[in-house]
Amino acid sequence: MRFLLTAIVAASLSAQASPRPAFEVASIKRSERLDEGGGLRWLAGGTVRVTNLAARSLLLTAYGTAQRSLLASQIIGAPGWATTDRYDIVAKVGGDLAARPMSEWFANLPALLQSLLEERFKIKAHRETRELPVYVVRLANQDGRLGPQLHTSSVDCEKERAKCALHFLPGHESGVAVDAATVIRAATSSLERIVIDRTGLTGNYDFDLEWSPDQSSPDKPSIFAAVREQLGLRIDSERAPVEVIVIERLEKPTED
Repeated sequence: MRFLLTAIVAASLSAQASPRPAFEVASIKRSERLDEGGGLRWLAGGTVRVTNLAARSLLLTAYGTAQRSLLASQIIGAPGWATTDRYDIVAKVGGDLAARPMSEWFANLPALLQSLLEERFKIKAHRETRELPVYVVRLANQDGRLGPQLHTSSVDCEKERAKCALHFLPGHESGVAVDAATVIRAATSSLERIVIDRTGLTGNYDFDLEWSPDQSSPDKPSIFAAVREQLGLRIDSERAPVEVIVIERLEKPTED
């Protein structure tokens, strides 16, 4: 098949060279809420509380990293109920892992959720690399000139740490003394595609970006126009190899 760029990994994602961490106990129930709001919280003592989330959301976290979840486009073959059916889950790790600082055991969250999906949702899946639509960010101006709301930062974070921060609001993101990669992630956070940075920018920057998140405001530009006009960057649509998770089997869990 043309879209398949590499061979399927022969071993299932469940196969590991060493034992994968797992929750000691977990309770799963169908959510009774009718809205789509929900979330995942990790609490001191090694407890994870999932509220009103669909299985697809668990997949995105489980097969991503502790720093970044997968995008919806990276999950292939999930059944329809994985998006519509929502669950409340309380799970707790045991033993040495529970006694570690939260920052340490949180790094194991993707692996913990993989174990939960295998045990309770009977998941079977594998990784593939497929050619998918992506966004590529480049400098918009041939002379390398940046936009009026993106410039090299003069803030020394060692001396003025309180000034160095990111701020997120719907349709408005800004940052002081953040690296170029962070600027790109912030500017494209609302886009449901993998984003490739080909700006060549280095160093730290201050930026301020404002756009209409739902195109309802005639006074604000789209994210694509805002990035070009305000930051001096352009977002191009292309295709590139992307790692995806292909679901072979996923079952509804038994509630308890």
